[in-house]
Amino acid sequence: MAITYAELLERQEVNRTGFGRMLLNWRRRNGWTQYTACSWADEAGFETISYGNLSVIEQGKAGELRQKAFWQLAELNRRIAEQDWGTVQSPAIKQKLEGAIPLGDDACPIWTALELWACYCGLREVPAAFVATPPPTIAQRKATELSAKWRQQLRRVVEEWQLDPSEAITTLAAAASEEHRKRFYAVLTGFGDYKPDELAPLWIGADQYLPKRWLDQWEDSNRQQRQPGGSKGNKPAAPE
Repeated sequence: MAITYAELLERQEVNRTGFGRMLLNWRRRNGWTQYTACSWADEAGFETISYGNLSVIEQGKAGELRQKAFWQLAELNRRIAEQDWGTVQSPAIKQKLEGAIPLGDDACPIWTALELWACYCGLREVPAAFVATPPPTIAQRKATELSAKWRQQLRRVVEEWQLDPSEAITTLAAAASEEHRKRFYAVLTGFGDYKPDELAPLWIGADQYLPKRWLDQWEDSNRQQRQPGGSKGNKPAAPE
């Protein structure tokens, strides 16, 4: 099925979040910590992605990835597939490497930088073996609590920066993807709380949900507008 560039942009955040969660599932399935790849690379003498960068990618917070990240991930994948361990001396690292499986799908069992990039962009599906972890099951009480916390954060920022409430809510709601924007606006304005099944597709890992990320990005945007050199007094742009 054909997809337009506009549709790709609309699903950009969802695709990047899914890519990060795929890497998280791949790492966990191999029994690795966020430090395993770096420890292996240090001993074997090759360059790989840093554990800090890997962490933010897994959380879907990395933004636009540079080409280098895809090449580094591809090199890890190649070495796993070919069992090219290099000069590894640590028994603990060797044990983790010996049971590792490469990232790939039926059409391409060993993904290169090209397949990784395509998945990141939403042009290739996450392999079935590494499909995103199901979201946590929460009760309505928890969903109501989260909704209230997000409204409180909105109110706090509006009062702290003396923003126009109507403009603030409109700007904030614009940060949400189109399919979630109307409901996000309704919750922010107090017309009901999220239901557990509505929060499930908004879950991005651990105890984090997209509404909280949208709020944090919007709050950061307001803060930056008021820092020295910013455009104090101007209406902040919607977060990207």
